[in-house]
Amino acid sequence: MREFFSPDSIAVVGASSDLNKIGGMILRNIIGSGFGGRIYPINIKGGTIQGLKAYASIDLLDELPELAVMALPSELVLGEMEKLGRIGVKAVIVITAGFKEESSQGRDLENRLNNISKMYGMRVIGPNCFGLMNVHRRLNSTFSSLFPPSGGISLSSQSGAVGSTMLDWAIHTNNGISKFISLGNKMDVDEADVIEYLGDDEDTSVIGIYSEGITDGRRFIEAVSRSKKPIVMLKSGRSAAGSMAASSHTGALSGSDSVYEAVFDRLNIIRVKDIEELFDALSVISSSRPMLKDGIAVITNAGGLGVMAADACSDHPAVRMSQLSPATEKRVRKTIPTVASTHNPVDVRGDATNDMITGALKIIADDENIGGAAVLSSPLDSIDLNSIAVAVSEMKKKLNIPVTVAFAGGKTCESALSILRENRVPSYPSPDRAVRALSFLRRVQTGYTKKEDTILPETSGRWRVIELLDIAKKEFRSSLSEDEGKSILSAYGIPVPKEALAVSPYDAVTAAESIGYPVVMKIMSPDIHHKTDIGGVIVNVKTADDVREAFESLMVRCRTAVPDAKIDGVSVQKMVSGQEVILSMIRDDQFGPVLAFGLGGIYVEIFGEIARTLIPMSDDDLDRMIMSTKAYRMLSGARGKPPADIDSLKDIMRRMMKIALENPEIYELEINPIMVGKKNEGSWAVDALTTIR
Repeated sequence: MREFFSPDSIAVVGASSDLNKIGGMILRNIIGSGFGGRIYPINIKGGTIQGLKAYASIDLLDELPELAVMALPSELVLGEMEKLGRIGVKAVIVITAGFKEESSQGRDLENRLNNISKMYGMRVIGPNCFGLMNVHRRLNSTFSSLFPPSGGISLSSQSGAVGSTMLDWAIHTNNGISKFISLGNKMDVDEADVIEYLGDDEDTSVIGIYSEGITDGRRFIEAVSRSKKPIVMLKSGRSAAGSMAASSHTGALSGSDSVYEAVFDRLNIIRVKDIEELFDALSVISSSRPMLKDGIAVITNAGGLGVMAADACSDHPAVRMSQLSPATEKRVRKTIPTVASTHNPVDVRGDATNDMITGALKIIADDENIGGAAVLSSPLDSIDLNSIAVAVSEMKKKLNIPVTVAFAGGKTCESALSILRENRVPSYPSPDRAVRALSFLRRVQTGYTKKEDTILPETSGRWRVIELLDIAKKEFRSSLSEDEGKSILSAYGIPVPKEALAVSPYDAVTAAESIGYPVVMKIMSPDIHHKTDIGGVIVNVKTADDVREAFESLMVRCRTAVPDAKIDGVSVQKMVSGQEVILSMIRDDQFGPVLAFGLGGIYVEIFGEIARTLIPMSDDDLDRMIMSTKAYRMLSGARGKPPADIDSLKDIMRRMMKIALENPEIYELEINPIMVGKKNEGSWAVDALTTIR
């Protein structure tokens, strides 16, 4: 990656004197940015281009360029790529569009381009990209003339247009940029490569990423795990419509957003939902000292703004409105009017002077409960916003806590906001954004720490999976029956209730008498995965007559709802009691196996609240997963109920992880429900749905 960001020489393949052409813009920007290395325009006509000697072919150069930037029609790219490979160029940026993002023919073209790059050991950014920048090295190899001030923010964008938006924001707000890279189709270089490089880059303090989908999830996780820099990520494609748009934009496979959420949460990537949040987070992280405590203080000349800030704290759980110590309140009282409030939020009143605001801020910064502060102001005639901006800018340099500012207004606030931006004071137009910015900053301090994975049980039922896979393949099935799925669970030591398969009412009664009443009766069919939807489950069956009636009823319901379903019979199962939860494993295409947990039974559809995390995980991750759900409140003894056997549930979860890691052929395994008994009474897997591939 060094050759991309810090080359000593650059060849622009497709360079032009026409500044309306991409090749002309790129050459102009490399020259205009003040790049100190050697620049070689490549154009079949040769001659002189923009004051530089041009070469008709790359192989006519006297030296090997460290970086080549290609801006050619797509039909010419493969031939030039071959030339670059033959002479030994190892880093290429392909600006050209017209590849997999456009058509199947473009996808074929991109595959051929990829084959050439691999054959010659070349690293490629793009195709269909915007270029890159290294502001500290005065390098702009994009086709945008926007060149931001230097600083610690490094940016990566899959979209060139979003990248241009990022650069324009940085210039407008005086936020300093270190590196910028547009990834485009990510044929080769992707987010993992960028994070791996920037994570050790001494000029980078925070990494901001816009992505429409991760290509290699496990490599991405490893790169983030090793990175020494905080990461703020705007991952689009959260909705079905957004995911489809992302696919047509750059050919990205967006993947399940709930899985991305689990990945970002595990790695402490600060996920933002829109570009405004992205900019707010990058601004505060890059320009502020660390926020070592979660308590914040608010100083305002408008009580209403203070109330809004207090509300905002409840929306952003990384921070809280902290109570000031009595000693702090006593000291603050000496600096503000008698009628003003010394409680947090501190309302210094509408006619407060700059000295009152900065004096209160200085005192509050020393309070042991406070980790950060927000200064809020309205554009009142009694207030000089410009003076406040200057005073806070000076004070920020001396304080031991970070400070954000919100001047809530419009035109009247523009001059003061400009002063704050010039001094790189994180400033926003509303109290919520000022508090949210501190929340982003606090999250950096709760950063990712890799923990030891939980110890999995030694029990292995791999042999049983192999047996069932062999049977399923011979029968051309993509799923296992409930009975087969539960036999896998049993082989891995997961408790299942005693049960038997009945093909007649007589068999059902015999089974129930053997198992013991009460029983649960369920239709068994490889064609019916969600039995409750068709009335295929009858619980609490207590007598032989009830068993016979239930058997006939299940058969009628099944044949009515799914006439063509293959019916294997009726399962007669020992009825167990407890709190219903769902536990499932699905193998995500990008990130591998994911464990999901929540309230089970019918509550899955009603509440739709499921916690997810990657497999494997640490004991802390396992605890956090359980405790983040409504299910935990039920399991821990809500409304006077006795606490449930959470330890036995954790044991099942560890065994489920073992199944996932040992059996890549299992695509999905769902236990719904698990019945979690009272403490020390155990848990039982009552149903199993298994998909294979």
